[in-house]
Amino acid sequence: MADTNRARTRLRKAFRYPDEDDSSDSLPEAIDEQEQEALIRRLAAENAARDIQFQRLLLALPLLSAIPFLVVDPFSSSSWLALSSLLSTAYLLYALPPAETGIPFLDAVVSPRKTALRAQRRAAAAPFLPLSDKSPLEAYLPYLNLALCALAALSSALSSGKAKPEGLIKLGYLPTLVYFLVLVAKMAMGGVDPEGELGVLRYGYKGA
Repeated sequence: MADTNRARTRLRKAFRYPDEDDSSDSLPEAIDEQEQEALIRRLAAENAARDIQFQRLLLALPLLSAIPFLVVDPFSSSSWLALSSLLSTAYLLYALPPAETGIPFLDAVVSPRKTALRAQRRAAAAPFLPLSDKSPLEAYLPYLNLALCALAALSSALSSGKAKPEGLIKLGYLPTLVYFLVLVAKMAMGGVDPEGELGVLRYGYKGA
């Protein structure tokens, strides 16, 4: 995020016409439209590459979180619910783009431009089909995962009166925490949009 803000500030200076009051030494040389497009595409590609790397790191979170349930009590209903949620989170991380949560409301709030572009591309590619290229599993699994998180937490809460260690009971809330962190991370990635943020700073090149 900080790198993008610094790049935006630097490019804001490069993507404006020099004023009469500006000295030639204090401003970078103006760049034409083709150079602007190339620069924006490069920044967008670098941001996409960082998102993919971060997504791969995030994938370890639900997988590692599954280990305690497999070791401590793998055959209980609470563990099955928790493992189902964690595996669902891992699958969504693998199947969906890095900056997409799979929940349309969240995606539209965080990155409305990207959401609109995805809808336009889907409509152009298949105008007579529903505006979604996701499988039914990818479309409904985010909502199912929310339900699994709630059931795992509820099962853990109902186990509080039984003779179980407190640490084991609290494990039931781990899938909710993991999925929450994944959604927050995806929303943060979706909020960074070099093409949208820098595209408005373009100017038409003025020849001599």
